[in-house]
Amino acid sequence: MTVNCRISIDNRPDATDAVFQAVPRIGESISLSVDGSPQDLRVSRVVHVPSGTLDGAAIIVEVTTNIL
Repeated sequence: MTVNCRISIDNRPDATDAVFQAVPRIGESISLSVDGSPQDLRVSRVVHVPSGTLDGAAIIVEVTTNIL
C-alpha cells in the first residue's frame, strides 16, 4: 500500500506530490528530487486533511532543507 502526500518545502508557495510506503514522521529524513537534483530533507510537520480537499491531497508533509 502506498500513501500519496503533498510536499511543501521550506514554506515555498509551490508544492509537489510524492508517494511513500508509509507516512513520513516528524524529524525523519527523506530524499526527494528538487529542481531535478536529489536532496535530503527533514520532515518538520505532517498535517492530515480529513476530507482530502486541499488540492486533492489527504496528507500534507512540510519539510525543510535545514537538517541539523
